[in-house]
Amino acid sequence: MFILTQAHENVLYLMYMNKEVIYLEPEDDITDILSKLQRAEQKVVALVPPKKATMLRSAVNMKLVAKAAKEYKKVAVVVTADPAISKMAMMAQIPVAKTLQSRPVVPTKESLEAAQADEQVIDEDLADVTDKEELDSLKNKAKTPAEGSESASKKDSDKRANVIDLSEESLENGSKKASEKGKKGADGKKVPDIAKYRKWIIAGVAAALVLIVFGVWAFVFAPAVQITVAMSTTSNNFSEEVRFTSDPGTENVAEGILYARKETYEPEYTEDFEATGREDRGEKATGKVSLRMVFTPTIGSSAKIGLASGAKLTATNADGKAVVYTLNEDYSTSFDGTAEGISAIESAGWTCPRTIVSGSSQCSLSVSAAGVTALAAGEDYNIGAGRTWNPIADDDENITISNSTAFAGGSSREVTTVTQANLDAAKERILASHASEGKSLLLDQVKSDDVIVIESSFKSEAGDVKSSPAVNAEVDENAKPEITVKAIYSVYALDRAKVEEFIKAKMTVADDQRIYSVGDPYVERFASIDEAARLKTVVKTGPTVNEEAILEKAKGRKIGEVQSLLRSINGVSSVEITPSYFWVNSVPNDANKVTIELTVEDK
Repeated sequence: MFILTQAHENVLYLMYMNKEVIYLEPEDDITDILSKLQRAEQKVVALVPPKKATMLRSAVNMKLVAKAAKEYKKVAVVVTADPAISKMAMMAQIPVAKTLQSRPVVPTKESLEAAQADEQVIDEDLADVTDKEELDSLKNKAKTPAEGSESASKKDSDKRANVIDLSEESLENGSKKASEKGKKGADGKKVPDIAKYRKWIIAGVAAALVLIVFGVWAFVFAPAVQITVAMSTTSNNFSEEVRFTSDPGTENVAEGILYARKETYEPEYTEDFEATGREDRGEKATGKVSLRMVFTPTIGSSAKIGLASGAKLTATNADGKAVVYTLNEDYSTSFDGTAEGISAIESAGWTCPRTIVSGSSQCSLSVSAAGVTALAAGEDYNIGAGRTWNPIADDDENITISNSTAFAGGSSREVTTVTQANLDAAKERILASHASEGKSLLLDQVKSDDVIVIESSFKSEAGDVKSSPAVNAEVDENAKPEITVKAIYSVYALDRAKVEEFIKAKMTVADDQRIYSVGDPYVERFASIDEAARLKTVVKTGPTVNEEAILEKAKGRKIGEVQSLLRSINGVSSVEITPSYFWVNSVPNDANKVTIELTVEDK
């Protein structure tokens, strides 16, 4: 058994000066005492039981206090003058102090017997003084001091030392004497001057008011608790087919038709690209040709005759290469297939015989100097006179071409140009290189707690495409052409609240179960907004426990009792109650001061 030596008592007394005082309540049980002892911040804890307290008159309870103090590495001191409690403290080797200022010691059998003897003597003396007959006798002897011996008078005066005279005359005389500053009292001592202690009285009253205000705040307004209840839940896989609509007016959650909102991100990218087009941008040769066009009209058959502007004429140059020229002017007209139509083509310059035999008579038109231009630039189109030309013929017409003069003006100048193929290749390269970045920026823009993004619906496509120089334009030497592509990144998003509404409507749970969470829903097998897909998630279900029921069970009860009540609920795995301050040991009745948090733990 641990014995507290004199040296130990001296050390304990020094530590006792920096103690933490815990006033026990009449309704506190041993669990509350141990809980308060555990929460104490100081090494030495003074436990002050109320008068006629019973919780520490039990040897078992006192031993539990001693055991808890050792476990929590604290020194518990019981502040009491009750011999019964002191006896229990002696058995448990717990120090006892009669007051908060007196030295704590472990009671001994001798000190307990002496305390009981003193208490008995005090009780007997009080009984003697308060005995009515003896009081009357003392009063009579006080009025006739001459009667009786000197020793008897002295003995009686000793007994009357603590008897206070409350007569009106005594009170009046006492008041007068107290008002006379510097005068002595009946016993020869000076009466204290109240004015000297006015500041102390005011300070005491102010301190008392502060303590009252603090007490009201500490025990009325400050108490609050947070109750965290962990529920044991079960995970359930959810998978249902859903369809989508781009029109919010046609959404039908009950039938699994969800509105999918299209979100876009449209940045522009400007980069250099390689132009690979090659073209001769020199001058085109020009010249004059002679044309003879012969037409055989057939009554009843209409036809377009002659050569129109832009018609292509092909010759062979000195190198034997075919060169093509275009006709600068229009030498064409129409025959409507009637006899009157013969006159119409004659007015256009054609010459026809006086008598027309359908299908055998011929009309002709001769042009001596029709201007032509080479189809492309280059010196190959500078042909000499009398070159061979390909005739143009069909069923009703024969056209012969010749040139009596040489063609000139053709020259070569090879340049680099932008082709459509160059533009398309640059566009695809830019979209591919920025697709990952664009998707990430789009998702950052769209993602929030309120939406579910269908990531598989992500799409990257090009908008406006511009190049400098433009398609078919010449690229200056030592210059890099630039292309500007407007990328359009898009993705579809769903309203999370509508998705959870659909899941909860489709999910079947037992009557005593409820849905605690629906996980993070996602869409699988999305092809397009016009096709069905699969909505999947994990739904956590558990026992039906709500915040209102927990609050009703907890209000006004001790913290330990509330923990026991809540842990007894089927499906509750743990309960943690955190008070706002260390002195709060009950759950307030005010619902606004109780915070309830439900958490889930997956099985």
